[in-house]
Amino acid sequence: MRKSFVRTVFAASLMAGAALATPGFAADAPAQKVSPAVGKPLSEAAKAMKTNDFATALAKTKEAEAASTHVPFDDYTIQQFYGNIYIGQKDYKSAEGAFEAMASSSALPPADKAGVLTTVIQLAVNNNDWPVVMQYATQLQAVGPLPDNVIEPVAVAYYNSGAIDKALALAKQGIASAQAAGKAPPQSLMDIVTRSQLKSNDTAGAQKTLEGLATTYGEPNDWAQLIDLSFGTLKNLNDLQALYLYRLRVSTNATTSVDDYAIMANITTKAGYPGETVAFLEHGMQQGTVKAGDKAGAQLSLARSKMAEDQKSLPAFAKAAEARKSGDFDVKLAEAYYGYARYAEAEAAAQRAISKGGMKDAGEAQMVLGMALAGEGKSADAAAAFAKVGGSANNQAIAHLWSLYAERKYGSTPVAH
Repeated sequence: MRKSFVRTVFAASLMAGAALATPGFAADAPAQKVSPAVGKPLSEAAKAMKTNDFATALAKTKEAEAASTHVPFDDYTIQQFYGNIYIGQKDYKSAEGAFEAMASSSALPPADKAGVLTTVIQLAVNNNDWPVVMQYATQLQAVGPLPDNVIEPVAVAYYNSGAIDKALALAKQGIASAQAAGKAPPQSLMDIVTRSQLKSNDTAGAQKTLEGLATTYGEPNDWAQLIDLSFGTLKNLNDLQALYLYRLRVSTNATTSVDDYAIMANITTKAGYPGETVAFLEHGMQQGTVKAGDKAGAQLSLARSKMAEDQKSLPAFAKAAEARKSGDFDVKLAEAYYGYARYAEAEAAAQRAISKGGMKDAGEAQMVLGMALAGEGKSADAAAAFAKVGGSANNQAIAHLWSLYAERKYGSTPVAH
């Protein structure tokens, strides 16, 4: 499960409130004042904090603590100083303890309670302190609805603790809130929903959620899950359709096992595309998955020896394809060009195949055309090509995934979280 809080951004957001930690808190609680003996060193601590001199601020706060007679508001204020100073020093564990002390103080102003509880939760998230997250989330929910900025970590805490129903309810709430605001839903919340859907065998729902993750964030693991789901749900996949999915797997850098690289290589070797076999296995080596001594590594040596001969034969095959009345040779040529990343030539050959017709699988030329256009960065043209893919439901489902990829990589940038 992802945790999307970024520590540096989070700390900066908390430090924006540090300047408010001045003796007296006249704006928040005019009836409460710190004792003079405590107020003097805290005033000096506040001045030091404004210049980010946290060492001096800490020393002055300790001086104030030593002078305190433990009047509740004195101790509350001292803990607030400690909390903000520790945040400034990036000592989030100590800051968490200080804000917990504030949360339990009898001097906590009612108007500040929600903010203090929220801060405890955020600090506990940074510290991976999930029991504390849930403890204070319960208190915060007693005050009112959870703020949007803590829904995600509380949902993750519930999920990691096995309270799946609570996690799912919050995840759906957070996703709906983000969508209503025109923002991308947080990844962790979409993960919770996806896992729940998969557990309940709601593959259609999981497919939709994973598509949202892949197109919004484009992370390799999301694409891997989406492609794996297609392998698991599409029935009677043939080698060519599997190749389309494997090409998408490599194009998105989706997490891929050494066995999958070996299967890719088997398919392209059997189809007579040694250039693509090499491309697949070299990609696996770049990812650190394929090793020279394993089965896929052995396939790479053999494919490299065949590739030189294949490249020499391509011009003659291209001439034969152009002379042929049907498009069957042209589509094979387009596939070969695609495997060598010669996308413009693949596009031209696929276009000829479509115009000639007479192919066993009419959807193949349209599919390789879309992939070639995506490789060239022509997202709108690629989407149009994929929309025209006909034939089996498998072809259309795979073309849909490719269209999502083209729009994600080359289209407008989605709203970032």
